[in-house]
Order: sequence, then C-alpha cells, then structure tokens
Amino acid sequence: MTNQVYTAISFAPVQGFIEKSRKLRDLYGSSYLLSYLSWVICNDAKNKDCEIVSPALLNITQGMPNQIIIQGDYKEKDARFALNKAWECVTDTCREWIEKEINDGWEYKFWKRDWGLWTKYAWEFFWVQGEVEGDPGKGINDVRQRMNEKKRGRDWTGINWQGESSTLSGADAIAYPRLSYDSNECDRAIEKAYEPKKYNYQTEKATVKKFYEHLKEKLGESFIDPNEQLSIPELIKRLITHEVITEKLKLSLEKNFSNVAELVEQLTNVSRELNPRSFKYLSRQDEEKYWTCWFQGDGDKAGDYLQKHPERTKEFSEMMRKWGKKFQNENKSLFCRVIYAGGDDFLGVFYDAKEGRELKSSYCVNQFSKFKSEIWNQSGEKPKPITASVGFVWAAPGIPQRDVLQHCREAEKSAKNNGRDRIAFRVLFNNGNYLEWVCPWWLLEQDLLSSYRDREGKQNWTHIYNDVAILESRHAFDKESTKIALGLLEIYFPIQMSTIKQEDNWWNVYDTDERLIKTGILGDRKNYYKLDTEEIDITKVNKALNDWIINLAKVGFQLCQQ
Repeated sequence: MTNQVYTAISFAPVQGFIEKSRKLRDLYGSSYLLSYLSWVICNDAKNKDCEIVSPALLNITQGMPNQIIIQGDYKEKDARFALNKAWECVTDTCREWIEKEINDGWEYKFWKRDWGLWTKYAWEFFWVQGEVEGDPGKGINDVRQRMNEKKRGRDWTGINWQGESSTLSGADAIAYPRLSYDSNECDRAIEKAYEPKKYNYQTEKATVKKFYEHLKEKLGESFIDPNEQLSIPELIKRLITHEVITEKLKLSLEKNFSNVAELVEQLTNVSRELNPRSFKYLSRQDEEKYWTCWFQGDGDKAGDYLQKHPERTKEFSEMMRKWGKKFQNENKSLFCRVIYAGGDDFLGVFYDAKEGRELKSSYCVNQFSKFKSEIWNQSGEKPKPITASVGFVWAAPGIPQRDVLQHCREAEKSAKNNGRDRIAFRVLFNNGNYLEWVCPWWLLEQDLLSSYRDREGKQNWTHIYNDVAILESRHAFDKESTKIALGLLEIYFPIQMSTIKQEDNWWNVYDTDERLIKTGILGDRKNYYKLDTEEIDITKVNKALNDWIINLAKVGFQLCQQ
C-alpha cells in the first residue's frame, strides 16, 4: 500500500488583525481578507491536483478558516508564493489606486518602502507535512499535531517605523505620503522638518489631515473621516470594501492566478453589500449615541471531536460551512449582521433598522432565547456533534469598537469557563465596568427571562433589582446559605423555582467518552471540590448559586426592563 501525504497550512495574525478595526466596515474588510487569502491557497492547491480536506466548500469564500488541511504533496514554496502573491495583489492595488487618484501635489516616493515591508512581512506563515500508510485519519491527526508544534516556535519579523502612530492601534505609523522619508532624496526643507529640534507636530498633523480629506473626497464620507489616522494595514482593510478598489483587485487576480472566477464573483458581492447606498454601518463615533449589541460564539471542544474522529474532518467542515452561510443569510432580515461565520466560530452585531431608531436590548435577547434549538441545531437537520458557547455584549455608546470586541471574546471565554454549552450576557458601561450573567441554553429556552413576574404580576424588573440592592447593602447573602436568594426566585420566578432549586440541574453530566450530555447551571462539579479531595465544598456552591441569582436580577434589569 502506497503512503499518503498530508499537508497542513496556516498563517497569522488573525484575531489581532480583525480587532484593530474602528468601523463595522473594517471588520468586514479584515474578515474577508483572511478568507480571501485562505481561498487563494486552497484554490492553488486544487489546481495542482491536491484534495482539500478542510475547509470544505470552496465555492463559499466568506468565513473560510485559516487552518487548511490538504491531501497531497503541496509544496511549501507553492503555498508561500500563493499567500504572498495574493496579499501583494491587495497591497499593490490599494497603493497604486491612491497614487493615481490622490495626485494633487503629493510626492509618493517616500512611502513605498513601508508599503513594501507590509507586503512582505504582514503574515507569519506555517507549513507542515506528514506521510502515513493507509489510515487517512492518522495522517490528518499527525499534521495537526505537527502544526501545533510548529506554531510554538514563532518566527516573526517586526516592522520598524518612523513618525506619528495610528490613532486606532497606536502600534504602527500613520499611512500618508511622507511616511518613511529618505533624507538623502528629499529636499532640504523637508529634511529640516523632520529634524528632532525643528519637528513641528501641528504642521505634521495638518498635512496628514489634508491627505485624508483628499481620500474622503474620492471615496465618500462613509469610507474615510479626515480626522482618522490609519496605518497601512488599517487603511487597506477600509479600502478593500470599496467597489472601485475591488474592480482593480479582480483584474490583478485574473492576471496572477488561474480559475479565480468564484473569488471574483464573491469580491463583487462584498463590494455591493458594503455599498454606502445599501449598507448602514455602525461607527462608535457617530453623533447620535446608541447602545449596541454584539455577539461572538465558538463550538465547544471541536478540536477534541476531530482528534477522536479525524476521518470526519471533511464532513464536519462541510456541515459547519453550510451552517455559517445559512446563518449569515438568514440574519440579514433580523436587523443583524453576521461579520463572519468561519467553521464553528462566528461574530455579529445587531443594528438599528431605521435611521433614528434606538435598538432595544430586549429584542436582541429574544433573538438568542432559542439559539441552540432553532439556530445552532436548525430544524430539519441533524444535530451538530458539538455544542456552542456564546458571549453576548450590550455595549454603551462611548466604548471603542476594539474594546467591545475584546469584551466579546472575554464573554465567550466566560461561557466556556462556566461549563460550556451556554451564553454569557455582559452589560458593558462607559466607565469600563460590566455586569455578567451566564446561563445554560436549556434553561434560557424554558423562557426563564420572560417568566419573570413582579408582585403585581407584571414584568417590571425594578422590583427584584431594588430588592437585591437592599439585601446586598445589608450583607444578607450569606455563603453559608442560599435561603434568601432562593426566596427571591420563589417570589419573582415561581415557574422556574423548582427547576433551579433541584441539585441535579446544577452540574454538567458527561458520557463515557467525556462528551457533554447535560449542562448544569453551575458547570463542572469538580470546580467545587475541596482542595485535593473529591468532596463538594458547600460554601463554594452556596456562593456560586447566590451570585448566579444576584447577577440574574442585575443583568435582567439592564436587558429586559421594558
């Protein structure tokens, strides 16, 4: 029996590249660029007679993960060339368009060095290969393990820059024509302007603003704010969503790659979707300040599942990719934008459907009240072999988008740390403080929040909120007992009282394969053991249950109050 070769490919950074975004448009641009790079690599491997194991469904470009597994001898030099050339097409297209269209007295010879550095060193590339006889599952697991080991030994090239830093990330220089000037080439007047003793910050700032005003005149107000000061990669993420840029990028792709018709079509669709005439983007700096709702989710232990069932990798990838596409398309009618749904992870935002209309938190909460049964496990389809954890963030208007995204990630992590297969609701205030409550899907889908009734039989959450505040001020919640907290449940949630009070519903239950089959309110029992024992520490349990009920009251008041 002949040996079969498997190849694994990845690149970085991913999370950081997405998070350095000011507008929703930037998130789309960064997410799409990552998918675009993965697609080009997969397409090149396919053209060289290799089989793509994961990600499946190359006809869906958006949401394509950056972890690629290939059956076949796909050479490292070919993969690296495909990645670099695809990115070069993007950077050259953006730079050349600016140099051609923004030509009112600007001299561009100084900044080409920095564009070249970003073209060459923007991505860290990983490639591994393994050979196995017979068992394809063993070969897939082998290259996955090799890839994990490869990533531990990073080989990163940092880019030094000179000048004022970007107002978004603060990590890189502002992209404008005088970036990376060469004193041997520039005239004496410019040279003096950059001498430390004669450097004039206000003059520099005015020059940058003038350049961005010219960009705004060409691209439109919805694309560029003259007060923005973006670095080269941040500017690329913005430009790539404009139709005039995508039209030029398509020509570059067709010139450098073969069989890219599907990608060209997807580029057209993205630019149309983000057209200012049809796309209402969210800016954290709009004059009208509204609270916004963001969510980020991830499949639970997908890696463990594929480790145990490597032969199902392609089947699993195809299932999740189909789900991601359907999730994106269906939510367009729900005042919700799914920014990406790549495999088992996803990110999205709710927005006000009509100009001047404030988004209601209760509406957003209701959209997740049946998430697991109606969205994650869609009706009429086979249930997924993994569960999902979601972070839900209701963010005050003064919070920068990059901070909101960080809280989304932390909320998702909180849902996982509290037992998985649940949602973490987080209310984020302008001062940086937040409230959080974590709930299993099955309990939320029993209409827990909507079952709330105050003393008058109505849904005024002020009653329980005030009761909790008074009881906390009097230190009434004792870790030795849950009597008072459960008493509040009996008053305000009488329908759910018996369910929450039942100890069997507190703990996660696993089968013999350590797969989660029942989700507990408090998560894993072992988290509440006494030190170095398997005996439950009742004080830990009491505190956790008290906190859960207190946070239910506080978060419910913020999200569900009519």
